[in-house]
Amino acid sequence: MKFAIFISNRTTFPQQLVQEAIEKTAGAVQNAGHTALLPPESVADDAAALRYAEYLKQNPCDGILAVFPNFGDESSCLTALRDAGKPILFVALPDKMDKMGPATRRDAFCGKISAVNLFRQCKIPHTVLAPHTVEPTGLDFQNNIRDFAAICRICNGMKRLRTGSIGARCTPFKTVRFDETTLEQYGISNETFDLSELFSLIKNIKDNDENLQNKVEFIRNYSCWPPNSADVQLRMAKLSVAIDKMIEYYRLDLITLRCWTELEEELKLSPCMVLSMLNNQRITANCEVDTVNAIGMHILSLAADAPGACLDWNNNYGDDPDACVLFHCGPTAASLMKPATKIVDHPMFARILGCGNGLGCNEGRMRSGKFTWATGMTRDGKLSFILDCGQFGEEELPPDFFGCGGVAHFTDFQKKLLFMLRNGFPHHMSLSYGNNFTAVEEAIRSYLKYELITF
Repeated sequence: MKFAIFISNRTTFPQQLVQEAIEKTAGAVQNAGHTALLPPESVADDAAALRYAEYLKQNPCDGILAVFPNFGDESSCLTALRDAGKPILFVALPDKMDKMGPATRRDAFCGKISAVNLFRQCKIPHTVLAPHTVEPTGLDFQNNIRDFAAICRICNGMKRLRTGSIGARCTPFKTVRFDETTLEQYGISNETFDLSELFSLIKNIKDNDENLQNKVEFIRNYSCWPPNSADVQLRMAKLSVAIDKMIEYYRLDLITLRCWTELEEELKLSPCMVLSMLNNQRITANCEVDTVNAIGMHILSLAADAPGACLDWNNNYGDDPDACVLFHCGPTAASLMKPATKIVDHPMFARILGCGNGLGCNEGRMRSGKFTWATGMTRDGKLSFILDCGQFGEEELPPDFFGCGGVAHFTDFQKKLLFMLRNGFPHHMSLSYGNNFTAVEEAIRSYLKYELITF
């Protein structure tokens, strides 16, 4: 990522600290694996501020580090950055107790407060992270850069988001209903498609199509298939190519799919694996046309810079009040699961449609590790999410447990379940691995402006 460094300066303070701040900040950005755009000058008045604003127009970036090596100048900081349209992280350098004389004292602690206050007055979105002052060469600043990079990925990745609902909501699943006009208020456009359009695309794909043959090869190697399934692999590849075409033609950032029972009846397969492959390629995709939790999944994927997943709150885990089994049939990215996944016939469709009508579930087990999760809904004109953290343990599910699942652990889980039930949140949750709570919370509260609930 590219981070533009902005230096707020007040000339009544020691000036030898300014260049040092630029060099240390740029070095920290580069050490974190990003690119630093060096400032043409420090900014202490409106003339320099206007020049910096023009510099940003000529040098696109993903986010801005507003650095205060001394008290800085809040007025020119606002002039320079108010129209940047990118996330802004305020950074104040610390004073040291043995350097508090007039030649070395910074007062950046106070200057940052003044600048943030002005940005709050003017309702300019921005970011502040702990600790309040930070040494650019230290670990705290590396953590700040990591979180800020995630914030930038979320904010830039969610601009003018285009979601695609392929097929109507499955009739029994009223839990995933959502309001498209509410999403529009947050800059999210949902495009809806009848399944007939998908079927038409599939019918027009020739068996010798080069893209199709490449997809067949990819599918064959993605997971472990049962013997004598080449015909299903071909139909699966046609479904995958057709969805790829819709994503490209309609410029979709993520998709949700009506996954049953028409696909099983028409194509004699379960589409789980196609969704799994899309997620593994960082194209957010979920089933049951749960658009709101696909949005949450997309945010979490951006935060982690890795695939997200959408799972059911599915089973209790024995008598453990702070654990449950999270599950879905098989749309989870292979990279989020333990090795040795396999393609199986969906037992639910086998029960109602007969064996061989639902092959395509990518079955496996979630790998252990910490994760950040969210669940969301639209209600009363608001887009609302709960945000929290959890951890997949090493416990093994029974070998005959169908689909992709894992034992997840939470703090005060029963209270959280009661809250979700009493406030009408759905049976789905989205997650990505890693503790990205700080970045997601900051991105939603300061920039995206969704309603956010944390415990």
